[in-house]
Amino acid sequence: MPDRTPRVVALEIPEAWFRDPGNGGQHQMFYASLLSALAELGVLVRPLWMPRGADRAPRSAGDSDLLISFHSYGAAEGDVLRCKESYLPPYYTMDPQGYACFSQLARDPGVHAKAVEAQDPHEARAFVQNLSEELRRTNLSKYPQSAEPVQIRPGYLFVPLQVVQDSVARGAWLGVEEALKVIVAAAADRGLRTVVKRHPRCSSARIARLLRSLPQDGTVELSQASVQALVAGAELVVGANSGVLFEALLQGKPVISYAEAEFGQITHQVRTADALAQAIRVPRVPDAGARDKFLHWYLTRYCVRADDVPAIRRRIRAALDAGLEAGAGRAAALPSWKLYAYSLFDRTKRRLF
Repeated sequence: MPDRTPRVVALEIPEAWFRDPGNGGQHQMFYASLLSALAELGVLVRPLWMPRGADRAPRSAGDSDLLISFHSYGAAEGDVLRCKESYLPPYYTMDPQGYACFSQLARDPGVHAKAVEAQDPHEARAFVQNLSEELRRTNLSKYPQSAEPVQIRPGYLFVPLQVVQDSVARGAWLGVEEALKVIVAAAADRGLRTVVKRHPRCSSARIARLLRSLPQDGTVELSQASVQALVAGAELVVGANSGVLFEALLQGKPVISYAEAEFGQITHQVRTADALAQAIRVPRVPDAGARDKFLHWYLTRYCVRADDVPAIRRRIRAALDAGLEAGAGRAAALPSWKLYAYSLFDRTKRRLF
């Protein structure tokens, strides 16, 4: 007789994220789709309540067949599928190693190279063009944007800053102070002004001091205008691994990145201050075809929409099958108190430092 024992999926429940005033509704939609997909697969679900801030805590399915984790990163263990909202609503990533600079896509982009190259160039171009037009028309970004018009003459270098305590800052090859100093000087050498936008959720005194220290000679302007409008007027966009760089790529802008990123392969990535200055002085001409193929693949094949139950079901089934093939040898699941310990330690560290 075949074994009819249903498979067991441990599912982290990120209750704190559901209450987020910005995108809590989107997270709830994604989890409703996750639960629908799991029900269609006929698996048993083991809910695990998860605190906010436990991103780096080790994960394992333990005695379950698969763990679906939210907002975490770590080694690809074969029994963990890590989910997180992507750069644009309503898209989510489902990656074995995590999100952004921690993902398998960022760490080993060659794994997906053939799939990216296989995208139809005409379909990719039409998809990117339609999406970029929609984003500009609706002023849509990951965070709410100002509707005020940009009062800055077009033809500048745009720098979208990030939250310095964000986990993805670990992917940067240059510190924000060093990078911004180099950017402003190199842009001035080209006769370009630098427009800087502070992250809407940044409250860092360190960043406030940095912005006050910038030149007051008209070569630098601070703006809180919409990123869609600021990108549209930019000649060049430079940053670490901000989602705004992804939006700039959708708008067809040349992008320089000084950090590890999922989309790094379609930017001009630099690892040193000298390389950053040179990239600004003599920017590379972007490969528009390769850029469009990657963006199309990323959003339609690598990501899933929060409301796309069939796509989410396929990703879970593939992860279950991969775990079954990997066999035994799994680590024990981390006790819930240790998740809370990681959360408390890391959140306290971010507040203090």
